[in-house]
Amino acid sequence: MFEIFFFVNPIGINCYQNEQEIIAAVSGYQQNISYHFIPMTTMNTIRSDIRARHLSSSNIEIFNTFSQSAYNATKDYHTLKLIAGNKKARQYIIKLQHAINDMGKVYSTELVNEILSSLDVSIKNFKKNRESNYIKLSMDKDLKLADDLNVVTTPTTIIFNYDNDRGDSGMIEGCANREEIESAITGDRQTSSDNSLRLL
Repeated sequence: MFEIFFFVNPIGINCYQNEQEIIAAVSGYQQNISYHFIPMTTMNTIRSDIRARHLSSSNIEIFNTFSQSAYNATKDYHTLKLIAGNKKARQYIIKLQHAINDMGKVYSTELVNEILSSLDVSIKNFKKNRESNYIKLSMDKDLKLADDLNVVTTPTTIIFNYDNDRGDSGMIEGCANREEIESAITGDRQTSSDNSLRLL
């Protein structure tokens, strides 16, 4: 069995592209693969995303806009995880990333409501639960997990292999392509990228 933790900036442009690579890599395997999507909003991940968009990371207005959007998207994710489950929460983030990164939309209440409606999620129930104490606790728990696993940037992919006695695990920091993920799963650590699997 494999367990994959994918740490992302929930609106990050590189994270969105990397997510597509991971989904493509794991979808063809018959093995039991457990997949965890962990939105992570820190000053470092926000600055990284702004640089990836070729914008000025020292511009306070730009930083505040992206920071607030990423924080709200993370909060949305945890709310959906509570009221509709992990699958709907992941679908929400993918649709949000597509709207922001492919269609040039900005994070807004209108965009959120549009996506919620497309997923058949009650907007009223979403709003009611979004401010609950559980959401803050859930977000804090993910940040603690990132800290425990020494995750400092997004995207970061951590793969645990429970199928051998060694219990191999490894981390890919930064963007990884489909071949790198497949190599990590199959145990072939000979990849051509600078982001190749690093044993934990």
